[in-house]
Amino acid sequence: MKMLDENSSTPESISHYFGASTPKIIFYLPSAPIIPKHWLAINEQAIAQLIHANGNHWRKIMVIISKLVCKEFSDWRKVQPSLFQQNSAAHVPLAIVIVHDSFEKADDLALDPNIMHIICGKNTFSRFTFENIKLDQNLSLNEKQTIQYHHPIFLTPYLDYRQFPNALIALLRPLLHQNN
Repeated sequence: MKMLDENSSTPESISHYFGASTPKIIFYLPSAPIIPKHWLAINEQAIAQLIHANGNHWRKIMVIISKLVCKEFSDWRKVQPSLFQQNSAAHVPLAIVIVHDSFEKADDLALDPNIMHIICGKNTFSRFTFENIKLDQNLSLNEKQTIQYHHPIFLTPYLDYRQFPNALIALLRPLLHQNN
């Protein structure tokens, strides 16, 4: 996958893509944020601008992503402003993809085992069609706070503190950092 632009050949089901051009982790979300005028993901203020334009909801999303991808958990606050930077020693390279329609070639997500795909929430997951992949492993705090996966694809709760608390983040982090 690459950054969306006017020359992009990205599937029509993807409305937005921002982050590293060669991510190790891709987060799939169901709804696009409001993109500020003249906003560039590579700008040092990109995360702050995104949060300012979208409020607390996107602040929570960015905090959870920061906690998942930072190499040292205690550094997540320092890492957050640079999440979309292409090369950072402090976090695993990531991208955010907004999936607004059905994603019929979902089995293709598993072609590169070096890229982990985090599908955030059942609403987003319902947009994917998997024919050959069964999410047959679980990480769980309880019945509602569960991550189903078959590496490299993970179905997680939506990125909200009530659904995805720190204890669940702590269960997922080791899997995301095994080879990074």
